[in-house]
Amino acid sequence: MIGMLREILFGNWRNKGVALFFAATIWFVAYQSEKQEHGAIVRIDIKPAEPDSTIITGVKRVDPQTGASVEFDGRVRFVFSGPRKQIDKLREDPPVAFPIQVARDRAVHVFSQSDFGFPREGVEILQFAPESVQVSQEPAVTVTIKNMAERLNVRKFREGYEIASKEVKDTVEVTGPGSIIDRIGVAANVSMDYALERFEGKVDVQLTYPEDVPADLVRRTVSAKPAQVFAIVVFRASTESLAVDGIRVTFRIPPTRIPLKIILDDVVGDRIPIEAYGKKDEVERLKERLRVDPGFSLGVRVPPFDEDQGAQFTFTEDSLELYGYPGVQIRQHESRRKEKKVGWSYSIIPMKEGEK
Repeated sequence: MIGMLREILFGNWRNKGVALFFAATIWFVAYQSEKQEHGAIVRIDIKPAEPDSTIITGVKRVDPQTGASVEFDGRVRFVFSGPRKQIDKLREDPPVAFPIQVARDRAVHVFSQSDFGFPREGVEILQFAPESVQVSQEPAVTVTIKNMAERLNVRKFREGYEIASKEVKDTVEVTGPGSIIDRIGVAANVSMDYALERFEGKVDVQLTYPEDVPADLVRRTVSAKPAQVFAIVVFRASTESLAVDGIRVTFRIPPTRIPLKIILDDVVGDRIPIEAYGKKDEVERLKERLRVDPGFSLGVRVPPFDEDQGAQFTFTEDSLELYGYPGVQIRQHESRRKEKKVGWSYSIIPMKEGEK
C-alpha cells in the first residue's frame, strides 16, 4: 500500500513537474490578462492653441442633475479598462495633469481618448465625467504703461519727512482680455520701515482693478511684464512756511563809548514782516514760540561804524539771525515780494548828552 502511494506521488515526477509549471504559468498569464476597470480623477489644464493672441476667460461644464452651466474645477473622472497588470500600474502611478489645447474658434470641447494618449498598452478610457466643457475665449490685448513713477506708492517713511523725488525708468506691459484690459492698472509699493532716507532697488508690480472686475478672472487671465521694476525714492525733511506780519528786530552792535539810537527807515517801530521757511517741526515750534512770547526777536549784526558820525546800513531777510531753530530760513514776506523790495534800511544816530 505504501509503495503504491509512493508511486502515485513521486512516480514520473519530471513530467508532473513540467505539467505543474505550465499550469501555474497559464494561470498567472490568465490572471494578469483578466479585464479590469478602474476609476480615477485627473486634473485637466485647458489652454488656448494660440496663447500669444488668445486668452481663455472661462471654462464651464453642464451639471448633469440641474442642466445648468457651472464653473469647471479642472477635474475629470475617468473609467479605465484594460488588463489587470496595466490597471494595477495605473493604481500605483495615477495619471498626472494633462494640458489640453483648444482652438480659437471652438466653444465646446468634447473629451476623447486621444486627448490623453489612450488607448495604450491595452488600456482604454470607457467614460469621462464630464464628457465636455464649454470654453470662452477672447483676443489678448497688450497695453504699455510708461509712467510707473506716478504709480509708485511710498509708505512707512520717517515722520517729519516727505518725498523729494520718485524715479522708475522701466515700462510695464500688461496683457489681458480685450473686454477688461482698459480697466486694469498697475502699482508698486515701497516701504521704508520708518528709517531710511533713500530707497534704491527692485519692487514688485501689482495689478489694480475696480471691485466689479472678478479677482479670479484677473488672476487667471492678466499678466504684467516685468514682474519687478527698479525704483529710486529720495526723501527730505518736511517743509512748511509761516508768514509773520510783524516780528521784532534787535540790532547787535559792538560795544560803544556813547549811547546810540537805531531807527528803521522803512517802518514805524521795530517790527517787520517776514516769512519763515524750513523743516516742518521747527517751523511749528517757532510758531508756538511767537504765540507765547510776543517779545521774541530776530537779530541784525551791525558792522563797524564811526560812533561820532553815525551811519546808515541795509540788511536783507537772509542776513537776519534766528537762533535755536535749525533748518529754518527767513525769506521775504509776500507783501515785500510784490513791492519788489531789495532790503531794509536803518540809521544809527549818536545821542547827545541829555537825549533819550
